[in-house]
Amino acid sequence: MKLFNYASILLCGLLLVGCANKTSQQKAVKNPDTKTVIKEHANRLIGAWNVADAQAITAEFTNDAVRVISNPMSPIKGKNAILKAFEATFEEGSEFYNSHIEVDIVESQFVSNDIYLVAGRFRILDKNNNILESGKVGNVLRYEEGKIKILLESAHRTPKAPLVAESGIDLENSFISAEPHFDKIQASVANYISNYNSKDKEGIAMLFIEDAVQNVNSKEGIVLGREQIKETENYSDGGTLNANISGYRYLGNDLAIAYGNWVAIDDNNNTIIGQWGNLFKIKGDDALLIMESAGLR
Repeated sequence: MKLFNYASILLCGLLLVGCANKTSQQKAVKNPDTKTVIKEHANRLIGAWNVADAQAITAEFTNDAVRVISNPMSPIKGKNAILKAFEATFEEGSEFYNSHIEVDIVESQFVSNDIYLVAGRFRILDKNNNILESGKVGNVLRYEEGKIKILLESAHRTPKAPLVAESGIDLENSFISAEPHFDKIQASVANYISNYNSKDKEGIAMLFIEDAVQNVNSKEGIVLGREQIKETENYSDGGTLNANISGYRYLGNDLAIAYGNWVAIDDNNNTIIGQWGNLFKIKGDDALLIMESAGLR
């Protein structure tokens, strides 16, 4: 069993364009150009990974960051736990000892104020360039202290071998939060489950904003936009879906993050288990998905 799936951390970066006048220049200080942010952040992370510097990688996370990854210990909460996770990743005896990382950024967006998202693919390779692990990632980031930092990492590996279904797995009861708009997140999750189980593609699609991002194990690549999310729905994880919420945070400016677990049961009563970590837009009485990032545990 692996200790960590992490490559995703590489993926970050997002958007805003600086202008010539004084007001625009002041804004640009807070929200730099997308390409600049991506390059600086990626260079720091790639450099830190390639010299196995757990401290430097951990510095690229906010103090209250959460990692939702393909690992039994997930979610990993807070810088202390994140540091220990990366130390374990790089220590001798780890599968990822002396490894290096590659990433393909597919989509990045400036969402609002200081919040960004990024989605793409990752590969962790050994010294002979054999792939140790690969998968997809969808991260939520915050601009603070002059740089982009990861607020929510949601990274999920692609299995090397055919998936072996499990049985007899029950979800824990959902986390309950008193933070604003949590009831809307609960309703969104319940509606997703209901629409999936009734095979209602239109119903699922309408739970997303129009230019949403979807990064899920059941689909190839990163899916962009509500219409493509509807057209590519395939229900391949199983006939019956259930999910819980294990964490939530309201970010302000009508944005929220939440994460949890999911199980899907096929017609033969085999169970597939996974995790999710999503970004939501609060709009009236609803919480709409800006980015869904979910995969196998």
